[in-house]
Amino acid sequence: MNKSLAWAFNRKPVKTPVVAVTGGKGGTGKTSIAVNLAAFLSKEGHHVLLVDADVDSPTTGIVLGVQPTPIYEVKMFIPKIIEDECDKCGRCVGACRAHALFQIAEKCPMLFEELCSGCEACLLACPQNAIVNAEKIIGYVHHAQDGNLTLIEGELKPNETRSAHVVIATKDFAFKQASQEKYDIMIVDTSPGTHCNVVQGLRGADLALAVTEPTPLGVYDLILIMELTSKLGIQTQIIVNKAGMPGENREKIREIANRYRCEIISEVPFDRTLFQSYVAGTPIVTAYPNSSVTMGIMRIADYIHDHVR
Repeated sequence: MNKSLAWAFNRKPVKTPVVAVTGGKGGTGKTSIAVNLAAFLSKEGHHVLLVDADVDSPTTGIVLGVQPTPIYEVKMFIPKIIEDECDKCGRCVGACRAHALFQIAEKCPMLFEELCSGCEACLLACPQNAIVNAEKIIGYVHHAQDGNLTLIEGELKPNETRSAHVVIATKDFAFKQASQEKYDIMIVDTSPGTHCNVVQGLRGADLALAVTEPTPLGVYDLILIMELTSKLGIQTQIIVNKAGMPGENREKIREIANRYRCEIISEVPFDRTLFQSYVAGTPIVTAYPNSSVTMGIMRIADYIHDHVR
């Protein structure tokens, strides 16, 4: 991605600083970092908007200990062909880049809904206005409030596959929320990996925090996420979670940090009290304010205080 495209991608409709907590590998503790960082900042008196953009597996509400409620339905365009109006010209089929429409000679086109991307190209291409929108619900946006902390959580409907649409809707809803109320910071928990859902989760971020673990697979996936944020033009810093694991390779992570000219801003140690806080349904910064994990979260908060204004 060139600089002009990266700039256009990262534009956002609000002035609220946006910090995306991301990572190439699942299971590194990305959600734990995002939730506890949000909880700690809210305890410090900051007005925090926490956004769960991992719509395939939204768990921030569980870690935070709140029960989000659905407030918005995410709908998607699905074409319906009115056979009495269709002249069987096939222009809609030619316009469909996803090949979701198929036509047999002298027959009306047929839809393979699983392939439809909802782009509406067929609707625009039809000269007879024989296509209408038979929209369907593919997901939901949830909301919860916990003191100074507001949670916006996206969830893909079971058996649906178009999760990127739900991520986009969740981020747009969060930006709208931030434009209507004053927040000191927006923290976005992206899905793991480097696919399109992660790209949408990173949209508008002023800073990305790449969470990794000191394992060979964690190191490998850290390179992937650093490559992605570099191409998107997003300033990125590294957080090493589960520090102190047997056989860890911190030197390799330092090499990656040097390669991408970033810092390791915190090393959060492996701590059994984290599991106890999960069981209690309470963020560890609240349940165990003197734990080593809380100290690691505080270092991240200090960095944000100093560098994200």
